[in-house]
Amino acid sequence: MDEQAPNSETVEMPIREWLEDRRHIGMKLGLEATMTMLSRLDMPHMHFPCVHIAGSNGKGTTAAHLANSLTLCGNMVGLFSSPHLCHVEERIRIDGKLIDPKQLDRALHAIRTLAADAPAIELSYFETLFLASMIIFRATGVDRAVIETGLGGRLDATRTCIADLTILTDISREHRSILGDSLKKIAREKAAIARPGSKMLARWPYDKGVRKEIEKACNNSKGYWFRGDRMELYSFEDSNEAVRGLSDGDGILIPLGFFDGHMPMLYDNAMLAQYAALLLGENPPLASTVVECTTWPGRMQEFDGPHDIGFLLDCAHNPSGLTRLTEELIVRRGREEDAGRYFCPDAIVFGATQQDDIDAFLHPLVELMVAMDDPMLVLTEPTSGRTPPISADNLLDCVRQHHPGARVQVRPNVRVALDVAMEEARAGASNSVLDGVTGTVWAFGSLYLIGDLLQLLDKDSFEDLQSLTSSPFLDE
Repeated sequence: MDEQAPNSETVEMPIREWLEDRRHIGMKLGLEATMTMLSRLDMPHMHFPCVHIAGSNGKGTTAAHLANSLTLCGNMVGLFSSPHLCHVEERIRIDGKLIDPKQLDRALHAIRTLAADAPAIELSYFETLFLASMIIFRATGVDRAVIETGLGGRLDATRTCIADLTILTDISREHRSILGDSLKKIAREKAAIARPGSKMLARWPYDKGVRKEIEKACNNSKGYWFRGDRMELYSFEDSNEAVRGLSDGDGILIPLGFFDGHMPMLYDNAMLAQYAALLLGENPPLASTVVECTTWPGRMQEFDGPHDIGFLLDCAHNPSGLTRLTEELIVRRGREEDAGRYFCPDAIVFGATQQDDIDAFLHPLVELMVAMDDPMLVLTEPTSGRTPPISADNLLDCVRQHHPGARVQVRPNVRVALDVAMEEARAGASNSVLDGVTGTVWAFGSLYLIGDLLQLLDKDSFEDLQSLTSSPFLDE
């Protein structure tokens, strides 16, 4: 794909190098560059409707479940998400499959050529890939696309997509210097994805001020609250009376064994996605079917690794995400019948990027360690990605403050950290493991850490990373 510019002695930068060079521009907030480029590209985003999803946690998983649900209904569905774990092609999927690298290269060439027209436009890495997704979805002829925001909502490049349904997942404190220093301000930024005349589906927040901000943003739209604790849908106009509840006919039903006061995270997100499919007028399959068909790499991902060691990886990357993960794993440990599994880690590998409040971030991790009988904690520093990691030594200082007696190893190199964790697992420190597996390693924190580990464990092929594992469209 290395091309020489026409009528020029100057050799153009290889297209993937050009894409990587976009990273130096950093994060850009605003829609002007994206809108200008969409116009130059002949408005590819106007050729298919979108579902636009924002939130602090769960938006990627919800997007994956919704895209798969719509595919299983017989639609060709594009999915744009970020960031990627191992390959940039993960950001653009069609019916669960990563796009062909040649497709991406063609789209990038078109973008680079038109961005150079006067006046030239400097695009960020994220803007470039969003534009590429619009080109590819149009060329492929998708029936619909599911679009995940990058950061916030109001000024995110994805705000330019044509959405007939918007979704808000959990809202928590994150990126305070950009989105605001309060939940209300953050909610205001994210809820700005609402479109006049379109529907909005939002997860019910217990903070009344946050609810008011979301309802205000949805002024000229039809809004619905999703209450996972009740498995019901409520109108913004009357949050006291459910407009739709759990019923077999809605295709919402999940196995009763999964709802006994605790809703597993994957099912919680799948339920939100199922209600979204219903609002789109689809007749989705059972939530349990969608969950069984969906693999969202790096999110509660379980597999057998080298030496028959069991791995569980999750990129819980902020305090609320790690808190929810901790609650989930503590509940699961006490339920041997839960999916036929009962496990406790021998070692936990942990690494993270910079946080607004490191102490708040690490508190649930320490709580998890205590609940799991203090497995070895291996602190490391993810290497991939643009965001610098928290140094392993700084993490150690914080962990020691919360849990002086913790067994901790500091191994900044991720490969070495993995080796240390696997050696601990092979020693068989725990008495309860996955069926047929000797030893268990968990890994949490930065998405970049999970990406590094998937590559080291040879779980980074395009096939490994596809999100829909069973569909009539995958064999075509």
